[in-house]
Amino acid sequence: MNRVFSSAFALSSLLALSAPVYAELPFPAQLTGKAVPLTAADPDYTRAVVTAAVKPNGMGGVSDALVVRITEDIPVYRMWNGPAKKDARGNTNRLGGWWSYDAPTGVVGGYRSNYEICQGWNDLTWVARCTLKAGAVVAIGPGQSVAPETCGDPTGKENYAANTRDWQLYVDKPWARSAELVCPADTADYEADPTNIAQARTR
Repeated sequence: MNRVFSSAFALSSLLALSAPVYAELPFPAQLTGKAVPLTAADPDYTRAVVTAAVKPNGMGGVSDALVVRITEDIPVYRMWNGPAKKDARGNTNRLGGWWSYDAPTGVVGGYRSNYEICQGWNDLTWVARCTLKAGAVVAIGPGQSVAPETCGDPTGKENYAANTRDWQLYVDKPWARSAELVCPADTADYEADPTNIAQARTR
């Protein structure tokens, strides 16, 4: 009996050591009254899939995560390649895991740097505005750094520093969560002016 207990204790200790440990993050003012933080003890916590959002140094994603339940519908934003650019399966990159609860502003290069987005990942030419519905559970946090190897840059020049100011929002498998992330048709999106992505480009 003691041997069984000892083995169980050792296993639980090993699992505790191998489980990711996340620092305590401040709750963002932008979500006050619109979301509540969840602890790991909450049954909904796992829906955020924190382990997919938090990455090591140089790998992108977020450096740390706060799991929240949305209590009031909020707008969320994603920049993407536009309707004309599709992959081999005929899909665009409009619906992805990474979003922002802050509307895009400034020049496109600044946005790329602030949100650590490699050129090969996203052209950042169009802006989609969707609605994250009350009840959704997501991970939010400060952006992690991105190394040239992660960007696939053989010159070693493309890299992005971690950013504690502009937080990112991670929706795991958004294509399977249409009741939580509601997007209008892409005709509601706009092609961004690269000198001011808050507004549409004029030709």
